[in-house]
This record gives sequence, structure tokens and C-alpha cells, in this order.
Amino acid sequence: MKTPGSSQSSAALGVICAIGAAVVFSTAGTIVRRIELPPWDVSFWRSILLFATILPLILLQWRRVVIDVRSAGLALVLSALVLAGSFIAFILALGLAPVANVLIVFGATPFVTALLARLFLGEPIHHHTLAAMTVAIVGLVLSVAGSLKADALLGMMVSSLVVLCMSANYVIVRHRRDIGMAPALALAGVISAVVAVPFAHPAAVTGKDFVWLLALGPGQLAGGLLLYLASLKRIPAGRAALLGLLELVLGPIWVWMVDGERPADLTLLGGAIVISAAAINVWLDSRRSTG
Repeated sequence: MKTPGSSQSSAALGVICAIGAAVVFSTAGTIVRRIELPPWDVSFWRSILLFATILPLILLQWRRVVIDVRSAGLALVLSALVLAGSFIAFILALGLAPVANVLIVFGATPFVTALLARLFLGEPIHHHTLAAMTVAIVGLVLSVAGSLKADALLGMMVSSLVVLCMSANYVIVRHRRDIGMAPALALAGVISAVVAVPFAHPAAVTGKDFVWLLALGPGQLAGGLLLYLASLKRIPAGRAALLGLLELVLGPIWVWMVDGERPADLTLLGGAIVISAAAINVWLDSRRSTG
């Protein structure tokens, strides 16, 4: 039986893992800038390298993995399918709409996740969490307002598929937090690679590109996903999704630090609002659990 102290420690670790996942995921833009390959090639190699990274972890714990696979059943397959769907839709969305328009749609993820978690898991949506999500959306709009462009409706519609897929996966993983879902990550890598390969030219990769692909697949994607799974074992799906918005704020900051491209003042202001909303929500959650 969990004591209040152990529950609080677990929740704190979940918050740390969620923030860590957002930090790792946010480096994608900086890394992709250094890869001189078409998007489908990047998607193919990222997926293959994700599978190659997760496979040794599965083999090292294969007895436990077999038990998890048998126990998870359909949930594991569904998690892999929606993850693969998010990988593919993300690539398509970036080809159809500017990044700013895509990010605006991604801002709906906490709301969709919280709603699905409420409907399917019975997780409560506290008033302060809804308020924090709303404030965070305002901050996100401010961050990308100067970069929004018209005629991006199709790309934004495809972006909504990413939101649905990621929100569904938050709920699936949260529902089966009693088991390890690493096999779902490996299966998602296989599925997305199979979809990407007809549109890619894998042999065109250079040594320099491959080094950055290693940073993108085993580093950014696999590392972020493992932290993301760890967070969902410990904190509600809606809270994890809200903390995930930090990824959208930190991305431009990495570009500023590494490439010297200073974000606009509105971008910095919006980012500060998103970070503040997430931090206040975590603080209020901690007060609620101890009060």
C-alpha cells in the first residue's frame, strides 16, 4: 500500500519525467536543421533508429516483456498504431503548413487529453487545471502570432490528427500504467518506417547526416518517449499533456541558443506565460495532494 509520502514522491518524479520529455522533444527542430535529407527520409531513418534503440532494452528484459505483451494485448497494438500515426501525420503537416500554424493546433493537446482521460479513465479535471490550460493556449498563440500564415488549413487539419493520436496514446498508456509499453515504441517505429519507405531514399544518407540521425532517433525520439512513458505511470494524463506544451516553448529557445536566431518579443512573452501556467498548475496540484 502506498503512503502519502510515497505518492507525493512518485508524482514529483512524474513531473520531472514529463518536463524532461518536453526538453528532449524540443531539440528536434535544431537537430533536423542539420540533416540535409527530405522529410520522408528523415522519418524513415528516425523510425528505424527508434526501433534499433528500443530492441536491446526489450531483449535484456525479454521475460518481463513477454508477460507485458500478453497482458497488454490490444492496448499495446493500439498504442503503437496511434504513435506511428502521430509520427507520419507530423511529417505531412510540416509539408503542408508553416511550423507556427502546426504549433497552434498542437496547443489543443492538453484539452483533448484531459477530455479523453475524463471520459475513458474517470480522471477529474480540476478548475485550476482548466484555467492553466486556457492561459497556456493564450501564451502559445502569442508565441506564434507573428508567424501565422493563411492558406494552411489542410496542414492544420492534418496537425489535428497528431493531436488526436498523441492524446489517445496518453490515455492508453495511462490506462495500462501497470505494464511496460516499450514494445509499443518498437512496433510504432516499424509501422512508421514501413509507411515512409516507399517515399524515401534510404541509400542517399551521408555519414554526416547519419550522425545527426543518431542524435534524432536514439537520442531525441527514443529518450523523449521513454521519459514520456515514465511520467504517465505517475501523474494524470491531462497534467502530463500540459507539461508537454513546454516542448513548443523550448524549441525556439534552442534555435536561439545554438543558431543565434533570437525569437520575437511576443514569442518570449508567450513562452513565459506557458511556463508560468504549467508551473502554477503543478504547484496547485501539490498543495491539493498535501492539503
